[in-house]
Amino acid sequence: MPVFARADGLIDIKSLSLAEIEAALTGLGSEKFRALQVYKWLWQRGVHSFDEMTNVAKAVRAVLVERYYISFLDVAAVQKSGDGTHKFLWLTEDGHRIESVMIPDDGRNTLCVSTQVGCAMACTFCLTGDLGLRRHLRPSEIANQPLQVREALDATYRITNVVMMGMGEPLHNLDNLLPALEIYLDEQGLNFSHRKITVSTVGLVPQLQRLAEALPVNVAVSLNATTEEQRRLVMPITRKYSMEALLEACRTLPLKATKRITFEYVMMAGFNDSMADAQRLVRLMRGIKSKVNLIPYNENPDRDIRRPADSVVRAFQGHLVKHGLQASVRVTRGRDISAACGQLGKTDPTKALVEGQKIAAIRIRREGEGYDTSRFVLDDIV
Repeated sequence: MPVFARADGLIDIKSLSLAEIEAALTGLGSEKFRALQVYKWLWQRGVHSFDEMTNVAKAVRAVLVERYYISFLDVAAVQKSGDGTHKFLWLTEDGHRIESVMIPDDGRNTLCVSTQVGCAMACTFCLTGDLGLRRHLRPSEIANQPLQVREALDATYRITNVVMMGMGEPLHNLDNLLPALEIYLDEQGLNFSHRKITVSTVGLVPQLQRLAEALPVNVAVSLNATTEEQRRLVMPITRKYSMEALLEACRTLPLKATKRITFEYVMMAGFNDSMADAQRLVRLMRGIKSKVNLIPYNENPDRDIRRPADSVVRAFQGHLVKHGLQASVRVTRGRDISAACGQLGKTDPTKALVEGQKIAAIRIRREGEGYDTSRFVLDDIV
């Protein structure tokens, strides 16, 4: 794992794998089994100090204090939606703001996790892209989110599922995401099943293949269009990795027999919600073990994009199902606290105070390109 140290020279012990903690402690003359004790205190108990590690010898704790510190995110704000969704605004050690969302739904509690501060992908329908990419999150910052949500909420909110669909493009930060996922999947760590973790991507093809080869987690691809031209308008990444190349990669991913790729399809009125789009989507899914998740757009005053009528969404879904696709419609959660799909990164900055310092939101405008404004209004294209 990448190792991170503070200005005072202390190393974030959560940036070390179990094997690395073991090597460090045995190199200092400690017993090998102490490493597992420390690791469990970090990721199962979520302790805030080495003194809380009561079954670890005092001499070992003294060594740890001299060389390491235990990293945590600071809680700047917690908002609760009328539907029970919780949004957490965190502050990193260097004062950046990130968000996680806990979504209760029919006996499940799904945590939506951020992987970057902001995002470089600039998808026009997503507000997080307005921030630009500030930096990648460290493995410990990705793994600390469920740990600290568990600490903040009572047992009725036990996390059952995790989706890497918060702020950022997960595969753009794959070097930090993979070691974080190892912590999620480790029985001695956060102890999630690979069946309960989903990683979303806009379609970084080489990284998608690398993820599938490394770990058996679920994959979700943000598609949102049925033609190359249409997708380039809303997802600039299409200029680098075409939709054709992305779908071909999906056909050849080394998936377990029981797994399907989820294709996320944000429906935008008058742009990608026609029956012609539905027909093309059926054709695009041929040869791919897939399921389609339709997401009616969550309207925002910063975008001149409209949500389709429910009848349009139902007809679109019906066509997909009629032609043999698994297709569901995502129920919007947390819209009243800007916690729904595409809304993260816009929490009121007056609620984010660190030692009296206001953390202001940064909006980066981008140049537009030509498009038919009579059909659809787009902005923030790079």
